[in-house]
Amino acid sequence: MKKVLYTFIFLGMSFQVSDFHKLARLDQEIRLTSLFSEAIQFGIGSEKIWSATSADNWGFVRQSATWARGNSGIIDSLILALKNAGYFNNSAPRNDVLSNVNLNGFGSATLTIKISTPTAGISSTAYTGTKTFNHFFEIKKTGASTPSLQLFFDDPETTLGNDGALVYYRLVDFGNPAFANVGDVITESYTGNDSIYGTKFQTYTWRNGPENSSWISKHGRVVLTEVDSGRQLCFRSVVRLTFTKLKAVNPTGTAALDNLKTVCNTVQGTGASDQIYYALAYMQKFDSPFQTTAKATFTMSTARPETICAIPESPSAPNVRLSYGIFNINGYVTDQLLAAQIPADYPSPTVGGADFMSVDEAFNRTYVAFGASIAGQAGLGTVKQYETTSKAFLDAFDGSDQNLTFK
Repeated sequence: MKKVLYTFIFLGMSFQVSDFHKLARLDQEIRLTSLFSEAIQFGIGSEKIWSATSADNWGFVRQSATWARGNSGIIDSLILALKNAGYFNNSAPRNDVLSNVNLNGFGSATLTIKISTPTAGISSTAYTGTKTFNHFFEIKKTGASTPSLQLFFDDPETTLGNDGALVYYRLVDFGNPAFANVGDVITESYTGNDSIYGTKFQTYTWRNGPENSSWISKHGRVVLTEVDSGRQLCFRSVVRLTFTKLKAVNPTGTAALDNLKTVCNTVQGTGASDQIYYALAYMQKFDSPFQTTAKATFTMSTARPETICAIPESPSAPNVRLSYGIFNINGYVTDQLLAAQIPADYPSPTVGGADFMSVDEAFNRTYVAFGASIAGQAGLGTVKQYETTSKAFLDAFDGSDQNLTFK
């Protein structure tokens, strides 16, 4: 019996989802049912993280419960859609190429689906060496040389305990007005299993951000880990920004940004550098009201200071220490708290558990290089490739794709 293909692709910013609607019937020989549902959501590259208010200095934490849950489900949603389409009803190899598929909002496309047909030699920024994946899915605009989305995975039942799952996508290709001006930014997401905690992790890495009002960062990485037996989310991130682009996005803040640039370069001995790095770590409870404790800083060097650019606290500079900040379901609550001032029902800034880090431990493992040893974290081992967020790692994207490219 012939089947019918109806494709649903949802692409939205943070919690706002855009429906690309049902497609027309494809090739008479190929008819599938229900390919995508809520497949891609992404918003972190465009979040505001610097302005005159304390709340805006924590842009990556705002709406984090929705963002983290939506984004961590990208790969799961894509795989589930293929399962629902019947591609894993038997173990027979499949290699389907569907040409001239008219995706509403996307245009004419070629869909490639390989099931039980291994793809070898796949590299990534999230692991060393290469992996071989059993299954593959790709969307490419008709006539284009570069894909718009690629997904590699091993097991439709789980992304844990095997090579995991890897996805790449170009947001600008999917017709969402929110991402019309994001240029050539390419996002990579990898999901796997952390052997230390035995729990799921997912990492998001992007390069070539346009540094405009649609996407303020150049390069960045987010690391998400479900910990505490699934009761908490550990979030770590570093993004690279420039003062020049921040001023272009926010001209009214030019004087303040110029002053901050001068002070940061002076205090940190970085000359006339234009680049500044935002490092953030937080622990968030998955249960409502999603209480969150966060620690963050800005830096221009390889250091990770307790205050913005290591500027000393003084009456003339009273707001240079952001941490700790606390948040709940309503968003920002307050910041510049001492560890002892964190309410007892929030994640502890200093005390971790058998399968999760404290906020301090997570922060100390952020903005560091691959293979680094972190004091007091011998049990966690050295920093793994997927959690590498050093200055050198981000800067290297200026001259190399570092395997963050379509395959």
